[in-house]
Amino acid sequence: MQLRPKSGAGNLRAGLMAATCALLAPAAKAQAPASDGATDSTRVDTGLLYYQEDQGRVRSVDAIVKLSHDYGDERVLSATGAVDVLSGGSPNGAVPQKSVQTFTTPSGSSLVPGGGGEGDDDKGKLYAIAPGAQPLDPNFRDLRVAGDLNWSQPLGIGSTLAANGHLSVEHDFRSASASLLYSRDFNSKNTTLGMGLSGEFDRINPIGGVPVAGSDYASFLKDGNASKHVLGAQLGITQVLARNWIAQLNLSADKANGYLNDPYKILSHVDATGLTSGYRFESRPDSRQQHSVWLGNKVALGSSVLDLSFRYGADDWGISSGTIEARYRFRIGGAAYLEPQLRWYRQDAADFYRLYLTDADLAMREVSADPRLGAFTAKTIGVKLGLPRDNGGELALRLEAYQQDPREHSSALPGLSGLDLNPRLRSLLLQVDWRFGF
Repeated sequence: MQLRPKSGAGNLRAGLMAATCALLAPAAKAQAPASDGATDSTRVDTGLLYYQEDQGRVRSVDAIVKLSHDYGDERVLSATGAVDVLSGGSPNGAVPQKSVQTFTTPSGSSLVPGGGGEGDDDKGKLYAIAPGAQPLDPNFRDLRVAGDLNWSQPLGIGSTLAANGHLSVEHDFRSASASLLYSRDFNSKNTTLGMGLSGEFDRINPIGGVPVAGSDYASFLKDGNASKHVLGAQLGITQVLARNWIAQLNLSADKANGYLNDPYKILSHVDATGLTSGYRFESRPDSRQQHSVWLGNKVALGSSVLDLSFRYGADDWGISSGTIEARYRFRIGGAAYLEPQLRWYRQDAADFYRLYLTDADLAMREVSADPRLGAFTAKTIGVKLGLPRDNGGELALRLEAYQQDPREHSSALPGLSGLDLNPRLRSLLLQVDWRFGF
């Protein structure tokens, strides 16, 4: 199920940026404080993450293992495997009402018990939402298995080339991508330029089929499956500005084409009083162009390190966003360290985003009530405790608290007055990482 940014263009852009940052690392290491990475030729990174949203929403347990081997001469092969298990309630896009609402799971074919026809009992596929409550599908379950393979090596003097392949499988989603990344050192390794190209191909096979975009929810007009592809590019530069200061600038762009809807998202159609008269499946454009700029700074302050970054992104859907993040790592005795983190995020809504549909909106060709496309601000407060071990190993614990505040969450229509149509989201994240070498 396409619930998280890791499925789609957002993940492609983030992954490409991370890979390019890795290629730019040699210049940074030239002037940075001594690395705490493993010195052995083979390194194992493991992680276990627990994520929980409030109000009975999504819960996720993720496990990851990364194996890296250095063959010498900066030739490194790494393989990563990850398993994510999700459950809980997922918002279906409809707005709350002052009366009970009834919906069906994606495999259902009727909103009436037994209305699916002979041999098709929809009674067990229906779920009711209490008055005033946000409509959540309580039957949300998903399992994701993913793997990456990466090879990097020098390409002549002062140059590095890396190739990466990725495969992700869910019960209703398949994703395959590849990237090629190149970096070049200049100015006595105080300056590094990097560039990358990547492509991604996704196959979407929703439970019950692909809904006809914008169609009546109660008609259950669906097709078989769909696909999309994404092409991305990035250009980056890392510059040593002082013995204790490194700056990095990344520019990225990507374009997605194909099926960009969430097949499980709907919208409420309300009358002039605010009472729901029906529902429609969402309909998004079949292409999306995104671009972003990211500026990061690392400053060593004695044995401590301050990390400040800013990111601005925009797309042709009308969404623009800005992120400011700060991390400060300091020792707390011996080699152990603490790293507090603060992050602030702001996003404008897509041009076709609506909390609900009115009669005047029915003529819109593209429309969505997905909260991820709406306007909101978000804050993250976190802290990481690191316990370095022998031979470059490390045990780390990270705790984060997240709060997302939608800009639009109420209506003046009588039938919707007093209802929180787009509730605040809070979540907690706990992650344990263990790195060792041999």
